[in-house]
Amino acid sequence: MVLQELFHMIEVSIPSLEKEVDESGKTKKLFRVEVLFNGRKHYVLRRSSDFQNLHRKLKKIIQTPDFPSKRNPHLRTKPLEQRQQELEDYIQVRGMCHRCCWTSCM
Repeated sequence: MVLQELFHMIEVSIPSLEKEVDESGKTKKLFRVEVLFNGRKHYVLRRSSDFQNLHRKLKKIIQTPDFPSKRNPHLRTKPLEQRQQELEDYIQVRGMCHRCCWTSCM
C-alpha cells in the first residue's frame, strides 16, 4: 500500500471536552482526541499544553500553520467549544503529518 493512501484512511477529530479533578482538587480541562485508523477508533485525552508541545516539536521539522490562540481579543479567554473547534481545525490542516504524530508525539 502506498504511504499516502495509508494516511487518507486515518481520521482525527476532537469530538468532546472532559473535566478531571487532580489530587489537589484542581479541575483540568481535557480534549478527547479520537483517531480512526483501519476501522478501529482510538482516543487520548490531552490538555491544551499538549497541543502546544506538539506544535513546537512539529515546527522544528515542518512548516506549520499558526497555533490557535487561547484568548479572544475582546475577552479574557475563548469559550471552550470555540477552542475545541480551532484545535480540531488545526490538527486537520496539517493532514498526514499531524496524523502520524498523534500517537508518537503525544
